[in-house]
Amino acid sequence: MQFKPLVLGALALFATSSPVLALDAWEMTTERGLPVISVERAEGALRVICDPDRVFGPTSNGAVAVRFGKDDNPTMLVVLAKSGEQARLPMTKGMATQAAADVAEWMKMIAILRAGGEFALVTSLDSVTFKTPAMPELDCD
Repeated sequence: MQFKPLVLGALALFATSSPVLALDAWEMTTERGLPVISVERAEGALRVICDPDRVFGPTSNGAVAVRFGKDDNPTMLVVLAKSGEQARLPMTKGMATQAAADVAEWMKMIAILRAGGEFALVTSLDSVTFKTPAMPELDCD
């Protein structure tokens, strides 16, 4: 009889508890004069190199670099927002460059990252999901 209140109390606590979902944190650095944002999990990583000031010439030199656990050399990256919006970027050696990407696809990818929330990076062999805060100041157009 003494165990019954303890068990009921524990069950009530468990039933009312909700999991705590932490956001994946963006890390901001500067490399070779360019702003770099990155987010990483054990399953994979994303780095976005921006060139808002056209540091190395008249055209933007933005790039996206990814790392996956199961796909060492993806040829296509799909950035898929939880809302269903997606951007497709051709890749070479784990990188997609702004110069080689379709302008509309690059802009969709930037919009997904700016909005924050849950998004996935998907290749033909692997995927990784992130949940990040919004980044309205992301200047990678």
